[in-house]
Amino acid sequence: MNDLERMKCFYSDKEKNEWSLFNCYPLFLDFKQTFIMTKILNNVKLETATFLDIGAGEGNFILKMFSLGIKAENTVAVEYLETRYKKLLEKIPNIYIINDDFLNVALNRKYDIITLMAVLTSITDNDIRYKIVEKSLKQLSEDSKLIIYDYFDEDEIYLSEDYRALSLNKIKNIAKNYKVEIYKKVYLKSRYAKGLCKLHLQFFILLFECIKIFNDNYHFVVITDER
Repeated sequence: MNDLERMKCFYSDKEKNEWSLFNCYPLFLDFKQTFIMTKILNNVKLETATFLDIGAGEGNFILKMFSLGIKAENTVAVEYLETRYKKLLEKIPNIYIINDDFLNVALNRKYDIITLMAVLTSITDNDIRYKIVEKSLKQLSEDSKLIIYDYFDEDEIYLSEDYRALSLNKIKNIAKNYKVEIYKKVYLKSRYAKGLCKLHLQFFILLFECIKIFNDNYHFVVITDER
């Protein structure tokens, strides 16, 4: 999985199903993602938490949240693309799904957990993507969390024609009245991690990730409403 593929989908069924004795990287990635989300949501009562996933894609991350304890009846998904919406509807029919632009959606409640997983970098218009962050914050209930996972660079570089890095400082400025926690550079570059997995040296992935020199510029930004 290259950098853009990882950004497109935080948790991929394809990646999950490709693991084998000689390719344990997808299994390790699944473990790491679960570990990080468990740490972020440590103090949240997941069984009763209301959950909003913006840019839900085909629902892979929602399934991850179900495995952690989130309930389908407390889940709302927003997906703009028609093709992904249809696949999401087929995969998880027992949740409330909205097929629309999030900025046009009128939500009549607030949420305990809101996620933007590898969504904002695929929107290259700065005004639009930071408006999405602003609106997301307004949908938070008391003691709730907005979780953003994406690629960050202060110069907001174009990773490709369709992908543009986020500015951490701009996110912080939008959330200046909230508590902001940052899990910086959480993943070792995939080409290194895959190589170590093939050699069954997974332990060294954790070691190198702690050093962060060889990590990708992917961060988890957790914004908490502490009213």
